[in-house]
Amino acid sequence: MEDNNYRHEDFDNCFLCKHPVLKHILTGLLVFLGAFAAFYVVTDWHFKRMMDPVSQMRRIDKAIMQREKSFDKMERRALKAQERYDRKAFNAQERMERTVSGFAHVEKTPDSYKIVINLRPFDNDEKNVEVKTDGNTVVINAAGEKNKHNKKEIIRFSQAFNFGEDIDTDNITKIRQGDDYIINVPID
Repeated sequence: MEDNNYRHEDFDNCFLCKHPVLKHILTGLLVFLGAFAAFYVVTDWHFKRMMDPVSQMRRIDKAIMQREKSFDKMERRALKAQERYDRKAFNAQERMERTVSGFAHVEKTPDSYKIVINLRPFDNDEKNVEVKTDGNTVVINAAGEKNKHNKKEIIRFSQAFNFGEDIDTDNITKIRQGDDYIINVPID
């Protein structure tokens, strides 16, 4: 049968037809060279793209943006932590001021200052309250013990009252009225 002028006799002297192992080896070699060429081309494209300054800048910009996002996130966390800390500190300061105002307060009359100290936290004993003077400043130190839930707590209170006017530190009087210890500081 002769299609397209093909004759089988023309190929009987084919070298590869007589050596099929060599035919397989050469086919494998051609496949390997084709795969190597394809790998080389793809690697070359990738390397050129990787070394392209525009691509480099995009990657650097992306890395910078990621760093900025992470720094922003860290900063927000730090601000939230600082706000929580400030809130706790403010609440502690407010509690302490309420507690301090529960221990002592000052009243001014036309001729003197009255410092009223609540003695209940200090074992209801005026001996636990010490009054010192230094110029126009009156310093009060007090201490007491408190049993709370089978634990002993020591309460210490120290407050300095600085009066802008001249006071007569030699004529300071101390009086106990119920649970209050009243220190009367006359004005010169």
